[in-house]
Amino acid sequence: MNKVDSGIVIFDIDGTLTDSVEQHQRAFEIALRTFSFPNLRTNWGDYTHHTDSAIFEEAWEEAHYESRPDLSELEYQYRCALEHEIASRPFTEITGAAVFLQWLKDHSWSVVFATGSLRFGAVKKLAAVGVDAEKVDLVTASEFRTREEIVREAIRLGSKKFPAAHKHSVISIGDGLWDLKAANNLNLPFIGIGRDAKAKVLTDLGAPVFDNFINLMNNGIGLFR
Repeated sequence: MNKVDSGIVIFDIDGTLTDSVEQHQRAFEIALRTFSFPNLRTNWGDYTHHTDSAIFEEAWEEAHYESRPDLSELEYQYRCALEHEIASRPFTEITGAAVFLQWLKDHSWSVVFATGSLRFGAVKKLAAVGVDAEKVDLVTASEFRTREEIVREAIRLGSKKFPAAHKHSVISIGDGLWDLKAANNLNLPFIGIGRDAKAKVLTDLGAPVFDNFINLMNNGIGLFR
């Protein structure tokens, strides 16, 4: 990855900034099951697009329902389920996430958040790292179906605040294979956050990976200079 002075950093949220994957997935499955899908597949990585809205639409098509998928009802059911989940297990940050976000701000990087989660969940997760979703650029699966669409919109929003940014100064940070694939499809540099088996999936594909943001700041901050 070439070093750059500043630009746009696009963050995934679940598993990247917040330890929230388990709560999110439980709430999402509960919400999906309210639609009585006859054969709901719960290996989310097997769906064509790894976003909440795309998974919902694909499950709807597989059920051969005649009506159109009701995303607003999914949003409502997800909100109810997620509030229950986080009441018993609140979201926590991935170590150093808030510090690193502040470092980027202090060094004039434009930060944008792009997630395959529905918007309500994304707002709650950002709050766990001290980010007010009303004051930042956030793109979610409530607005777009695919990771690539979500990231493209994030770049567009980030570019409005940083007009000089171009491809070599846009960096994507995520924890999942789908984050890396979207970055590769859009020809973006990628940095992984993760450990153990999750990290190995990314490192095997050539991505630099750090187990948390303190480690990134101690050993990989040159990627941002």
